[in-house]
Amino acid sequence: MNEVLGYDCDGNEIYEYRILRAIWSNDIDIKDLKDADPRQYCAIIGDDGTAYAISVYDWWHKDLIRKRENIPDDEEIPIIVKPIEEMVNYEVAICSDDGFSCSEFCYSMLEASRNELKEKLNSILKNNHNNDKKMVKTK
Repeated sequence: MNEVLGYDCDGNEIYEYRILRAIWSNDIDIKDLKDADPRQYCAIIGDDGTAYAISVYDWWHKDLIRKRENIPDDEEIPIIVKPIEEMVNYEVAICSDDGFSCSEFCYSMLEASRNELKEKLNSILKNNHNNDKKMVKTK
C-alpha cells in the first residue's frame, strides 16, 4: 500500500485507495468549475498488477454527472475506469476535520469495502478485456 502509483497535477504522489478529483475542486465547488469532471476516483491496483482509477461515490454529484455526461434519470450512472496515468490531470483529494489541518481523503478504511471495490474493478476489466483500457464504462 506504500507503492507510488502515479502523480497528480501538483506532483503529489498517488497511493492506492487515495481519492482523486478534478483540479481546483479541493478549493472551489465542482458546480462552479464548468468543464471539470464531477466524478471522484479511487486509485487501485487490479489483479493484472496495473494501477487504475475507478469512479467512486458517484451519488455525491449524481445530478451534475448526469447533466455533464447526458445520462437520463432512468439510467444507472456507469462506473468509469481510467489508467492511473490520466490522473495527472486530477488532484489528490484533501479533507479537513477542523478547518486548519488537512489530510488525504482515502477510500473506506474497511478492508471488506476495499476488497469489494477491487472485485468490481477486476470484473469490469475481465468483461472489457478486448476494449481499449483508456476508458472503460460499465453499469
